[in-house]
Amino acid sequence: MLRLSMRSYPIRLEYTIQNARLDMKKHLPMVEMENIRPQLQISQPAGKLTIDSTEYYHSIGIKTRAALSQENYDRGRKAALEGIAAIVEKGNRLAQISNPATNAIADMAFESCFAEKGELSFEPIVPPSVRYEASPAQIEVIPGKINYNLVRGKVDADYRPGKVNIQVTQYPRLDISVVDVKV
Repeated sequence: MLRLSMRSYPIRLEYTIQNARLDMKKHLPMVEMENIRPQLQISQPAGKLTIDSTEYYHSIGIKTRAALSQENYDRGRKAALEGIAAIVEKGNRLAQISNPATNAIADMAFESCFAEKGELSFEPIVPPSVRYEASPAQIEVIPGKINYNLVRGKVDADYRPGKVNIQVTQYPRLDISVVDVKV
């Protein structure tokens, strides 16, 4: 009797795999900042102080040469006018010497025996004049600012692709054989 024998051999493959590789190096971004602060500068020049004590000194009797000269001029003028008026009055009285009702010479002699009484008066003291003129403040504002420099980040990448090598070490086959078997 004949016997049919079949034997199959599967395919054999050898794989050589080299993995893909990605090398990455990252550089972080950087921000360099410089903060310049705002400034406020305030200055005020000295004000002007004016003290005028001329009227004060005049009120207490201390006078400048010009004021004293003016006052003496005014007093002299007044005294001269009063003296002329007194002489005119005496002349008018002497003009009436013929009037029997009055004795002008005896009256004038009697009046000259008595001196005029002085007069006491209180004068107010004038305070000194004080004035202050303030100078305006000078304000200068220097605004602040921020200076910055941006260094962008980057990624350095090196990609190496993978490889797959496939080799057939055994091809598939089918062996068929007929064997005579005696029974």
